[in-house]
Amino acid sequence: MKVLLNFTLIIFILFPVLLVAQISPEQAVEEMGRGINLGNTLEPPFEGNWNNGPAEEVYFDAYEEAGFSNVRIPVRWDEHTGDNSPFTIDSDWMDRVEEVVDWGLSRGFYITLNGHHEDWLKNNYSNPILQDRYDAIWEQVAERFKDKSDKLLFEIINEPNGMTVAEVDDLNERILGIIRETNPTRLVIYGGNMYANAEQLLDAQILDDDYIVAYYHSYDPWSFSGQGQGTWGTDFDYQQVTNKYNLVKNWSNENSIPVHHSEFGAVHACDFNSRMRIYAHNVEQCITNGFAFSVWDDGGNFGILNRTNNTWPEVKEILAHYHPDSPNEIFSTSTTTPNSSQPAILVEWNNRITSTNSIIIERSIGLSDNYIEVATLPGDATSYTDSDVIIANTYTYRMYTTRDDGTLVHGYPTRVKVNATQQLPFNNSPLLIPGTIEVEEYDYGGQGLAYNDTEPENIPGGYRTGEGVDIGAHDNGYILEYVENGEWIEYTVEVEESGMYNVTAEVASQVADGSFNLFFIQSTTAFEFETPSTGSWTAFENITNTNNSVSLEAGTQEMRLNITSENPFNIDRLIFSLDPESTSNILLLDDAMKIYPNPAYDYSTIEINDKYYASDLELEVYKITGEKISTFENIDRITKLDIQQYSAGIYIVKVTGKEFISEQRMIVKK
Repeated sequence: MKVLLNFTLIIFILFPVLLVAQISPEQAVEEMGRGINLGNTLEPPFEGNWNNGPAEEVYFDAYEEAGFSNVRIPVRWDEHTGDNSPFTIDSDWMDRVEEVVDWGLSRGFYITLNGHHEDWLKNNYSNPILQDRYDAIWEQVAERFKDKSDKLLFEIINEPNGMTVAEVDDLNERILGIIRETNPTRLVIYGGNMYANAEQLLDAQILDDDYIVAYYHSYDPWSFSGQGQGTWGTDFDYQQVTNKYNLVKNWSNENSIPVHHSEFGAVHACDFNSRMRIYAHNVEQCITNGFAFSVWDDGGNFGILNRTNNTWPEVKEILAHYHPDSPNEIFSTSTTTPNSSQPAILVEWNNRITSTNSIIIERSIGLSDNYIEVATLPGDATSYTDSDVIIANTYTYRMYTTRDDGTLVHGYPTRVKVNATQQLPFNNSPLLIPGTIEVEEYDYGGQGLAYNDTEPENIPGGYRTGEGVDIGAHDNGYILEYVENGEWIEYTVEVEESGMYNVTAEVASQVADGSFNLFFIQSTTAFEFETPSTGSWTAFENITNTNNSVSLEAGTQEMRLNITSENPFNIDRLIFSLDPESTSNILLLDDAMKIYPNPAYDYSTIEINDKYYASDLELEVYKITGEKISTFENIDRITKLDIQQYSAGIYIVKVTGKEFISEQRMIVKK
């Protein structure tokens, strides 16, 4: 043995350039740092079966440009391996896996290769034939990749749910032995049973090997991260996640085994600000505790990289540039500017970095990822007020600075919608009738005030992207799309002259039998429309209202566009025209009646002003959609109205005389 050692020493002295030091587990985990999973790609039954297409080399360019250092490549071997001894892996599949691995290694990434979704083994581990099959898979994988860079790590199995602690211990020890036959110093990653959480890692048997790394996964709390329920970010929430990291860190120190936190994330359905906070806290804890990480990216609900165009959403800057000294406790609040009622947004944060460099504030509007710089602040700043905002729009803010050594340090984004305390006309001026009204010129005020939309996102995102009305771009303008029954939009209009009006609407649809109306809330008049099939969603045709000319009174009014059918259509604009022979002297009076109590539960009293009372007055009640539900003729000056049969909601009460009309809203509660 002494002779052999001396010979080895001589070789080392004579040929130092031929030897490269083996990467230690500690060095590897430190250098792996920040990473990402190429999820839902090579682990479906066959590549491309799930929500992503086949892997592309350009993804690795995007990973490199983002600043990641490691890529975990989940692989399913089952569907590509024979069912009988010698359990040969299909050569084309082995070539394909090697190709993807080489894309990463050639760019200097640390690569983790594993067995993923091998449920056939997990659910029947006691079957010796299945054990032999998995053994054979790793024999072939280890042989094929034995000459690859030390930056390739083998992970024995992903989340062995269905297996006991003892079974996973047996599997870990056996597969490690198989790998060691051809890869004596290859770094091997192992974990615990079930879903490989922190607690399961601590239950697993410690492997007696100098080249091992431990892994665990965490989507805590699952009700938030996996199901999108509630919010996250209380002191208790932070402490619960921190406790889990402390648990694993203490175990790592006690056993001298470095750790790869190889999966965490939160679904897109999560509350946005909570989702940003939990990503940032996981990153901070990994760095603080010296863990490498690979964020879970499945290209879907947990998607990180937009693989269709290789762009990154808001979390990329957290994953790549969030640090323990990054700004945290970041909040955005809708407010008003000092000494005025103008809307504003206040962004506040805890400044943890000591730097002489400026803090840059960037902003995006709506749900866009298109950020632009809006402010440069001193390095010790802790707040920013943005007064260049519009009621009901949504704004997202992010900030970054640099340490004195040049390190880029990002905070995490924060998003807020400008509070709508009142409904205001588009561009603060009523739209004129007669004239043309473009559908996108609806009032400010947001969901519930200026419009009702069934989902919060502007689906086509063509205009006013911070609001839920589905406005798309078309022919150098904008159109209303993706309409659904029950949705409505309101416009503040100025009717310049009383009279009889017709409306022409420009609509397009691939299907017939759609419908909508234009309901004037103050005058309780409505224009009804039926939409035809025009051959395509962008072949616009002019249609006119089906109920002939409709009377409108002069003055400022609220017009509601109600969608009244299940069949969809698109609308471009509305063109109002006046019959010049139809002017009217009827007055619209606000003070002709009063309603009390209002709101009411069982009865409301309608009282007519003595000045306007006559024996031939007519009282009508309308739903807010324009549907008339009650008519009373020759009413008394004081009329008790039974509203018990009405559903809870807002109604329009209209009183009509020979020379006046008076309308007011009545609120029914239950």
